[in-house]
Amino acid sequence: MQTDRQFEPIKRARNVPRPAVSGGKAIVPSKGNDTTKSTPTKGLSLSHIRVLPVLAQPIMDDEYSVDVRELARLMVDAVRKFTDSIDNWHFSHSDSLDDLILRCTNRLRARGNIDHIEILKGDGQLRLILKRFIGNRSTVYLIPIRPVIELKHRNKILYHILLSFVKSLPFAGLFRTTESRIDWLWEYLFEDVENYKDNKNAMKNHSTRFYARHKNFLEAYEIQDWKTLLDGYRPRKRIYRQIKELLLKAETIDFQVPFQLSLKDGYNCMFEHYESFLVVDRTDSAFANGYIQMLNDCSNDYDIISAYQHIIVEKDNIESFDKGIPQRLNRLEEFIGDLNELLNEL
Repeated sequence: MQTDRQFEPIKRARNVPRPAVSGGKAIVPSKGNDTTKSTPTKGLSLSHIRVLPVLAQPIMDDEYSVDVRELARLMVDAVRKFTDSIDNWHFSHSDSLDDLILRCTNRLRARGNIDHIEILKGDGQLRLILKRFIGNRSTVYLIPIRPVIELKHRNKILYHILLSFVKSLPFAGLFRTTESRIDWLWEYLFEDVENYKDNKNAMKNHSTRFYARHKNFLEAYEIQDWKTLLDGYRPRKRIYRQIKELLLKAETIDFQVPFQLSLKDGYNCMFEHYESFLVVDRTDSAFANGYIQMLNDCSNDYDIISAYQHIIVEKDNIESFDKGIPQRLNRLEEFIGDLNELLNEL
């Protein structure tokens, strides 16, 4: 992803909420599908079908056709699972499998709270991905590591507690720099830093300087048993006590829940919702602002704001929706927000 915009650090630090601007959509080449862990497959959206028949135009080309009978069978299984019985449905001699598929689609939308359906064909098997909208997410949650590093000589126990805790989180950022989006951003920033080489004030706190100094250490640091350290930690200062109280709640937080979210049409976007959680140097740094700018640019092309939970429907296997995802996501976002604010007070 390329952009000509400059990633200048803002003048004052903000708390956690960092907006990602909603935008339109564009078509890009397909990528691998995370929900099926399979090779790239083609999909069909049935979300806005209003007219008969649903298959009036080919779902896929001649080299990638779908078995309509198998598709109808999966649709019927999904309707029985997520709505009520269809044993009282009546059909005429002129009705086709296309009519049955459309009828199932409408029933899933109206009574099953299914907002989007993808039809996948991979590994020689047909699958449905059923998605339910759970809300809009327009915030990037940042976890600053610089305040933790600066604790090393002031409060070594808390330093190891926080560093081990943050590094154990499953989110990308300074500890995990192999993601293509972050790789590109670092490359851009190191090239862009040439513009600042004669400006000592601009370079003093630049993200590239922090990263170059701490990269090897951050990657090599071995996670300690932060829970045991926390149990024996007896802080005196107010801010340290607040951090301990917050970390004691970590056991009740589901840090994996963002990985259970998806976009409406995952084939047309290179963004995943777990990417809205990021470990950064500072919340007002060139790295943080550059990352958010990339998401803003991405959201101008794709709908990365709408969040869905999804399940897979395949032969002899229909998953169930997890009704607790929205609540667990809210608790995680509140936790990261509180952690961010406390770290910025250090």
